[in-house]
Amino acid sequence: MPSSNSQQIDLGAGEVRDLRRVFDHLACHVERTNLAKTLQARTDRYQRLQNFVENPSAASPVQNSEGQDISKYQAPNELKLLHEEIQDLKMVQKRIRDDPNKKISIRDLDAALKSLKMVCTKKELEYMIWEVDENLDQCVDWHEFQLMFYRNTTDQTGLEPFELFNIVQFMTYDEDFKGHITEDDTMSTLFARHGRENLEAQMTKLFGDQLKSAGGEGILTLDQYLKAVSVRQVKSKDIEYTVTTGSMLKQTTAVG
Repeated sequence: MPSSNSQQIDLGAGEVRDLRRVFDHLACHVERTNLAKTLQARTDRYQRLQNFVENPSAASPVQNSEGQDISKYQAPNELKLLHEEIQDLKMVQKRIRDDPNKKISIRDLDAALKSLKMVCTKKELEYMIWEVDENLDQCVDWHEFQLMFYRNTTDQTGLEPFELFNIVQFMTYDEDFKGHITEDDTMSTLFARHGRENLEAQMTKLFGDQLKSAGGEGILTLDQYLKAVSVRQVKSKDIEYTVTTGSMLKQTTAVG
């Protein structure tokens, strides 16, 4: 396999945009999620205190850490401290968001997949990272992420590792990371990649009996999607293989 530094990555603007959205969602996922929860809690308390200060008789009482009601004379001081803390948290958020060197760790991938209702073992997560980890730092950076996607979308052999790619491709379809995709979510990408003449076949291959035209709901969960794309035909000089998730099974059919 060519080194990551020597291989050219030629992706369309739309593909780069979708990949960037997914990468930004996965990179530092655990830190960003914890930070967002803390920021929301501080913001909620700030709003409650502000309501109390503006209208003490109408607003609900606000307690301190010892469970005692805060007086209207104590509230302004805490409001000032909360405001400073909220601004600091927002600055940390921006730093993480704008960090050009941010990466996807095993913990990040695990947490993001759990939010999509997919639970993997530590070994499975490590393998997904290892597949694309060119510099062996046990993480995936932006360059490795793009390279992984490019190698898979241009692979003519079926031998390119695809565990992480399949998940990322699903997430490019799932714009809101809601855990399921529709026919409409996938159609434009499949059309651009396979052409009008092959679109129907690709939709059938992907959705199967879930197609609306076949009486289905036209929706796939991540688990259903992975089952549909987990088999690839591998062509070598003399034999044809079927590659499934984590295994390779040799078939007797020769390739002409």
